[in-house]
Amino acid sequence: LSDQSGKMGNSRSSSTLLLLLFLLPLVHCAFYEIPLNQSVLLGEDVLFKCSAQKNPNNYELYSQWRINSGALLGFYDSGKLAGHQGRYSYVKESPEELHLKIDRVSLEDDGQFECQMLRPGDGPFRAAASLNVIVPPTTVHFVNYQKGGVIEVNEDSQLNITCTSPNAKPAPNLLWYINGQRIEDDIEKFESYNLNKTSSSYASLVWKPRKEDDGKVLTCEARHSSSQAEQPPLRANISLSVLYSSDRPEVSVLGGETNVRAGDNVTLICVAKGGNPAPSLTWRIKDKTIDTRYHLDASSQETRNVYSFIAEATDHLASYECRSQNREGVPAVTNHINIRVAFASASVEIFGEHSIKEGAITSIQCRSKPSNPPSRMSWLVNGHPVPASVQSEHSQINGVVSISNLSLNSNEVRVHIVNEVLNNKHKIVVECVAKNDEGSTSGQHVIKILSPPMPPRITGLEDSIHAEGERINLTCEAHGGNPLADITWYRGFDKRFKKKAKWHIISGARSSVSGDSVISTVSLSLDRAMNNQKIKCEAMNTALDEPLHDSKQLSVLYPPRRVAIRTPESSQRNQLIAGKESQLLCSAPGSNPPAELHWEFQPNGEAMPIVLRGETTMNETTRENGFTVENLISFIPTDKYDGTLVRCIASHPLWPITRNVTLPLNVYYAPRLLVDSPISIVIAEGDSFKENLTILANPPVSAWRWRKNGIPFDQSVGGIFTSRAMLSGRQIKETDAGVYSLFAVNNVGSVNVTFHVTVEYSAKVLQITSPVIAEQGQEVILECEVDGVPIKPNMVKWMRKGYEIASEVRGETKATLRITANSENTGKYTCINHMPSLARGAGPLGGKARIRCRVHSVPDAEFAWYRGTELIKGNSSKFSMATHQLDYSTFESTLWIHNLGPDDYSRDVKCSAFNRMGEDHIVIPVGPLSPPETPLHLHSTNSTSETIALSWTPGFDGGADQTYEVRYKREGEDAMYAVNTTHSHVRLAGLVAASSYIFQVRAHNSRGFSSDFTRPSMMFSTLTEDGVDMTAIHPKSSLMTTSTLTGGVAAIGLLIFVNVVLLCCYQRRQRRKKIQEKTEIIRSSQNGSDGVRPVQMYGTMNVLDGRPASGQTTIKEDHAGSDDDRSVRTMIEVNPNGYMQQIDPAFYERNCLVDYEFDPRGYTSRDGTLRGTYSNVPYPEPPRENSSIYTGSLNRRYSNNNTMTMSNQGTPQHMLSTFIQPNGVRTAPIRYSQLDGDLV
Repeated sequence: LSDQSGKMGNSRSSSTLLLLLFLLPLVHCAFYEIPLNQSVLLGEDVLFKCSAQKNPNNYELYSQWRINSGALLGFYDSGKLAGHQGRYSYVKESPEELHLKIDRVSLEDDGQFECQMLRPGDGPFRAAASLNVIVPPTTVHFVNYQKGGVIEVNEDSQLNITCTSPNAKPAPNLLWYINGQRIEDDIEKFESYNLNKTSSSYASLVWKPRKEDDGKVLTCEARHSSSQAEQPPLRANISLSVLYSSDRPEVSVLGGETNVRAGDNVTLICVAKGGNPAPSLTWRIKDKTIDTRYHLDASSQETRNVYSFIAEATDHLASYECRSQNREGVPAVTNHINIRVAFASASVEIFGEHSIKEGAITSIQCRSKPSNPPSRMSWLVNGHPVPASVQSEHSQINGVVSISNLSLNSNEVRVHIVNEVLNNKHKIVVECVAKNDEGSTSGQHVIKILSPPMPPRITGLEDSIHAEGERINLTCEAHGGNPLADITWYRGFDKRFKKKAKWHIISGARSSVSGDSVISTVSLSLDRAMNNQKIKCEAMNTALDEPLHDSKQLSVLYPPRRVAIRTPESSQRNQLIAGKESQLLCSAPGSNPPAELHWEFQPNGEAMPIVLRGETTMNETTRENGFTVENLISFIPTDKYDGTLVRCIASHPLWPITRNVTLPLNVYYAPRLLVDSPISIVIAEGDSFKENLTILANPPVSAWRWRKNGIPFDQSVGGIFTSRAMLSGRQIKETDAGVYSLFAVNNVGSVNVTFHVTVEYSAKVLQITSPVIAEQGQEVILECEVDGVPIKPNMVKWMRKGYEIASEVRGETKATLRITANSENTGKYTCINHMPSLARGAGPLGGKARIRCRVHSVPDAEFAWYRGTELIKGNSSKFSMATHQLDYSTFESTLWIHNLGPDDYSRDVKCSAFNRMGEDHIVIPVGPLSPPETPLHLHSTNSTSETIALSWTPGFDGGADQTYEVRYKREGEDAMYAVNTTHSHVRLAGLVAASSYIFQVRAHNSRGFSSDFTRPSMMFSTLTEDGVDMTAIHPKSSLMTTSTLTGGVAAIGLLIFVNVVLLCCYQRRQRRKKIQEKTEIIRSSQNGSDGVRPVQMYGTMNVLDGRPASGQTTIKEDHAGSDDDRSVRTMIEVNPNGYMQQIDPAFYERNCLVDYEFDPRGYTSRDGTLRGTYSNVPYPEPPRENSSIYTGSLNRRYSNNNTMTMSNQGTPQHMLSTFIQPNGVRTAPIRYSQLDGDLV
């Protein structure tokens, strides 16, 4: 009201007053015109009229309407009202009127409307009227069925169909029609009300259609009480398809005759009427469909199936069924017809005995197959008719069976036929005939008359004694009998000790017939199991109740199957021990007659055996009726008896063969050596050696105990390693010299052997006079003391500027130089002890390179690194450096270059080392990665009868880890073998003794590049089984004299020696020349003024190649290439690859060694842990306490031993490996503490 008052301009106080007036009690007043109830169709307009009587006082009349929702429309003049989609409006023609008009009535308008008026003199008064909105139905349809469709329903099945007309007001009336006729019964109607005040009407029809209703139309009609009811009502139609079966089929025979003869053509007709859908007609017999062809006549709605066939005996009384069916799940409608067929019996069956004894009486029955009409039975015996008993007949489904019986006496029948056919005297032929109007059939039955044969007789065993393995032929003959006798052979024993005899059938017999006799022949190969057995022949036929037989006994001679040698049970020990009396027992079980035993000893190296006869200790009978003999011999063995062959021989004059057994004697004796003790070993410092003793012992040595200088040690001491009877060393030091003793023990005794190990090492400076500062003219004494083994004359000297200076030598290890100080003598004096070497480096783009610079200097050296001419100042993201002291006079600095780029390849790296005595430097070119170079100097370092050890000099690796592929084959064979390793040496096992092999080596690096194989191929040979080198074997020739052969050998040896000397000189000169040229290239490229750096071609410049154990490098600008011999002056050493990866030989890569054999004897166990020993690697390796060939973790081991690092003997240590695989034996060592740079 406030909103409406606001629109009219009334104040809030006026609205409040009006509300109070309306709440006053209603008073009586008179309307001139009151509103009336109205019913209106949805969408039409409606007008509610309301007016009051005129007031003579002309009081003002206040009027308004309240709508169905209870809302007040307010006090307004004529016109449209706000809201309600503009459909509500007031109509006012006078002050006493206020009509309400509603346009386009909707369901929301349905309800009560009230007219309210107020006059001050009369008070308030009101009147109400209702608006009923009528909604006619718009559609009618079926629930769950398509309007205008077809409903399929089975006959007499209940149809439940519902019709609905939704959303009407009031609810329409639904009616059902069938083909225009109204249905009154079985209809259920109901309604549902909607929220919008409309209703939905439903009418359900429950009905059972019949086949007469097929094709009729079912209609649902909706009628409504609205003002438009005169219009046609709404309808929905649906057609009925009533499914029903056809009438029962009618079956008949064409011609109308159901009695036919076998072979006639019979036609059966089946007709079925009606059915929706049309039925299918099929002919069946015994539940088997025989015809499915049918035809539908649409005009008469008849379905027809005609079936023709040729009548047979099996069709007699057969039931032919016609089946009509048009729906699955609905039983078919059937009818049948039976046909009678006249036919003869197909055959007869005769039942009776097939054989009878002479004089026996037998009965025979004859049974015919079914026939129509029944058959008549008759008998013939040996072709003559005989009377039979009364015939009986039995009806069955498909005919009549006739049965007749006949009784015969064999003697009576034989009297009539004995003179007719002599061949038929042992049989009777009986024939049965069955006959009717349609034909006849017959069958025969033969009865044999049985008679026993005469007793059998065995021939072929006239000789009573036979040897084992001999084959004998036996014959058994049985005469007469019907049928002829069956002969069976048996072997076994008669009944003994009241037990049943055991007989076994002999298979493989061959039987033949001669007249009225049967002859059976069997061939037997005699064995010892047949000794004293009987051979029995049995003759049997059906006329006998028990077989007739004949038997013979066998006697078989046989040697023992085996001869065995063993230690007698009475002996106190089972082993043969040298020097103690021993016994052997020979047993020959199971022979006939008893065996004669004697012994033969075949000493090692003896051509003729020694024959001995022992003492027979037993001679008893076996279960095969043979004899077991034992013979005992006593003797005292020695260790030379070990392996001696002892033979026991069993023989007898009646045997064609002898039996013997050979036993190699296993004589236990204490360990003994094949060489004399002590053994002297001389080895150079830094070298490796391996000395493998041969110790004979039986049983094998159970304990190996080693001592050095009388002190026990286990497996290793210093650089010396032991494994069983092997003494070896790796990179020997002078401290490893001494006396080593081995004690080998088994459970019989022990032996010991002594080794004198002498270590030779090159001269080294122990002490040199520190720099001396002296005044002019003052005498200065410089002393140089060295050490070395062996000590040689003039092993120490002083030099200056390349020239030797005379000095005083005290003893053989110290040289004293006395000089007077002046300006000319100022400078460096060198005590020589090393040779120089050069280096280079490489790394991948974006990767990291590591360069090591090592110097020997006294006093301490300091390092400076340069990139070109620019000093590298401390650590940064591009460079990092570290310096440490390795020993008293050895210092090392390491430079890492990170994130390599092209600019790093064009600028050399220089390492400069200096102390107060001076300085020296070396320029190291850094280049990109390249393929590895071909290895050099492939040679053999050792060989045995089964192994060859190879070594070679590694070429430049191209800046990446490299491995080596060793390819070899046996001379004269095509099969090629290959072995991979990360070492520069390998030992190949499993080779053939006294054979030559051809070898080649090439290198692979981790970048996938490979070098060429070494050329030419090298040929090395294994030793013979006796350990003789094949090159030392020269077969004698009968055409050459001793003097000629000796002269030829001497001439060849001289030529070889001259060639070797010349080649060595040439190689040495070429090597020095190359080193000088490369040094000059490096110097000139560093000091060049044009700023253009020539391309550096990488050659093989390995710091370990051909250098002694204490090799060092001295390079100075005024000494081209530092080509002196040995010195203690400042030395700079760098890794040839730009960075150094020191490899620990304690680990091996399984993927790099594909042809090694794993020999468990080369491994020892301590505290239950299997670990590898150094004896399984190409050179002696130290055993590892905490490592296992099966462990997946790789232990790190770092060595501060400078001698090991600098050694050029044995295995080069500066190598890389990229093969990191867990759980495998590794052939390449890895030190994780130094893995850096471009290492995968």
